[in-house]
Amino acid sequence: MLSIGLEVLHKSFGKGSVISVNGKYFTVKFDTAQKTFVYPDIFEKFLTLADGSISDDIAADLQATKDQKQKELDKKNEENRRAMTRGIVIPGKENTGGDSDDEDGRKNTDHEEV
Repeated sequence: MLSIGLEVLHKSFGKGSVISVNGKYFTVKFDTAQKTFVYPDIFEKFLTLADGSISDDIAADLQATKDQKQKELDKKNEENRRAMTRGIVIPGKENTGGDSDDEDGRKNTDHEEV
């Protein structure tokens, strides 16, 4: 986890120091700005420790966050799959492709004839 005074390096803002930690948010004071970030997400692409590394604790927190997001995605996908097998239409997942009947009952294949 992070602690006040920890030196970090941001890809855009350069070197800075952690000045506050509040739950999953922390604030870093850089030479040109003061920015608040979400822990540990920012360490995935933009922030490292001042020496360019990521500690084992931060790496473990990053992996735990990824695992949790994947579990949530898997659960949502499973719920969608179950709903679709029961014939429930999920908003945004409507079947819009394929053949359908026109107003006059003719088959509309949505294919242009040449």
